[in-house]
Amino acid sequence: MLAIEYALAYPQHLKGLIISNMAASMRSFEKRILALRAALPKEVIATLEKYEKSGSYDAPEYQQTVFEKVYTTFLCRLNPWPEPVSRGMRNFNLKIYNYMQGPNEFTVTGARKNWDRWAHLSRIKTRTLVLGAKYDEMDPEDLRKMGDLIPNALTVSLRESGSFWNEATACDFYSCAP
Repeated sequence: MLAIEYALAYPQHLKGLIISNMAASMRSFEKRILALRAALPKEVIATLEKYEKSGSYDAPEYQQTVFEKVYTTFLCRLNPWPEPVSRGMRNFNLKIYNYMQGPNEFTVTGARKNWDRWAHLSRIKTRTLVLGAKYDEMDPEDLRKMGDLIPNALTVSLRESGSFWNEATACDFYSCAP
């Protein structure tokens, strides 16, 4: 989101742009994340609903379910997670996240709830890589549409991984075998 905003406001400062696993609106994100949630096992959904009904998003069981059942499927499919991913999650600023997003991935109530840049994508003239994957939180069709709307964009979809952290990118960064 910040990259799209920056590209629209300060294109003269960019040589290239990478948009990884982000659609051009929060409504697109909500639609996809709720579809992914609906596909989770019934017991996982039941656990999420149990705590969401009471607003107990910080309950240990709720957080464990989100991390172990949601993030390991749609954020980082490696086990164990690479140290920088684990460190990033440990040091995640929930106060800012809650203000901008809401209490979790599935409940978008924050300041960016109405963010939408679909109509502005054609103004991004910078060479752009739109990156997504089968196991991302973003709809691959939305990512393809974004690539079509940005004049100098290339869209790449990783078929058997997630684009945030997957076996291929982790190994690129850490010289390891998947």
